Amino acid sequence: MTRQIIAFFASSFLCVALSIPAKAEEKSGIVAAIDRDGALLTFSDGTTYVLPHGFDYDAVETGMEVHVILDAFDPAEVAAA
Repeated sequence: MTRQIIAFFASSFLCVALSIPAKAEEKSGIVAAIDRDGALLTFSDGTTYVLPHGFDYDAVETGMEVHVILDAFDPAEVAAA
């Protein structure tokens, strides 16, 4: 009986967890500019994203296609990648 109760709560937890929407959003684009002093990444369409502290600027260069992961609830659109 105890195992059935534990299984019931575990399956209930999984159902609830799977119904919660993701908090992150992905965007792709071509890098138009990189501002190291302001920690900003600008796509060719004009969208600008704030880069996280400790970002490796040597990994990205102008003209490169990149994918960023954003915190969907942050209006400043902070890039996480």
